[in-house]
Amino acid sequence: MRFTDIPEHYALKNNLSRTVNINKVAHAQLFVGPVGSANLALALAFATYLNCTTHRDGDACGSCPSCTSMAQLTHPDLQLIFPRKSLSSIYDNQSESKCLDIFRNCLRDNPFLTIQDWSAATDYDSKQCQITKKDASNIIQRLSLKAFIGQYKIVLMWLPEYLNHTAANALLKTLEEPPLRTVFLLVSFDSEKILPTIKSRTQQHHIPLFSEEAIQQILRDKYSNLDINQYREIAFLAAGDVHKAFQLIEQPITDHFERFSNWMRNCYSNSFSKLIMQSEAFHKLSTDVQKAFFTYTLQMLRVTLLNNLNHTHYQEISNTEAVFIKKFSQNVSVNQIKNIIYLILENYNYLERNANAKMIYTHLSIQIVDVFNV
Repeated sequence: MRFTDIPEHYALKNNLSRTVNINKVAHAQLFVGPVGSANLALALAFATYLNCTTHRDGDACGSCPSCTSMAQLTHPDLQLIFPRKSLSSIYDNQSESKCLDIFRNCLRDNPFLTIQDWSAATDYDSKQCQITKKDASNIIQRLSLKAFIGQYKIVLMWLPEYLNHTAANALLKTLEEPPLRTVFLLVSFDSEKILPTIKSRTQQHHIPLFSEEAIQQILRDKYSNLDINQYREIAFLAAGDVHKAFQLIEQPITDHFERFSNWMRNCYSNSFSKLIMQSEAFHKLSTDVQKAFFTYTLQMLRVTLLNNLNHTHYQEISNTEAVFIKKFSQNVSVNQIKNIIYLILENYNYLERNANAKMIYTHLSIQIVDVFNV
């Protein structure tokens, strides 16, 4: 991963490369950003730049031995630390290196990795995994050795919010006063969950979500089989979240549109029997698809709201969607749209808490019917 592989974030990328060039690299840095941001990708690109032997135009060269090994995440001076269950309970007799190989494969395939992706790859519950005292001991032990081939020894810790108290206490002294030319790169989705003793010892970088243009660029690089309208639609619906954009690729937007348009028609016409049937179908979808559909619905309602306020955004959606939105916006008021958006946001939170999807959809449909009848 190099800086050039990541769209936008130019000021941060320039600042990171400058600190290396003037030999002012902070020994502990925290990359904080929401799920779907470039926090992990930027940390990986910075790690590559740190040990590159031939910097070019503020970026790693991508071809020296250091860059080549970093591309495979096998650089001998790079430690990858990540949350997991105890190896004995997950992998039985498989070695710790097997778990590391799985993590490397996940990162190479997707530098915008989420805890859900990691949990799916390892078949365990993300709520139960952690970074343990054993991980902390391994960090300290390896940092006591000299660098093998690079200028810097790098510890890249993904999700320090999963550090347990014992592990954090064991790391504090090393984190505050690491060996010479050692850099800790911590990558977090939620800095509020990081232990204050850890967070206070880091230089923090806050990473925002991407623009729609950047999402389109990432999708073009990863998926070459889509047409220009699909890139535009997915980027619009993803709202800056790369993870959400990838989810939308897996679940065709046409499915979402048909479900959304029928839902709004049935709510508007008080067709309760059809709404009950729809709730049954909604219940059978996977949780990720249910969340993706609610996200799609919110974006379509946003376009409807903007249309009612005379700010059209039809260039961001398909012709079929635009035709429906034009008719739909003529029959709903701004206040009605706002109320429906509030209700969907509220019920999206219930989905995230694993509430019964059928009950959520049925109750939400009744609430939307009431909004239309006001």
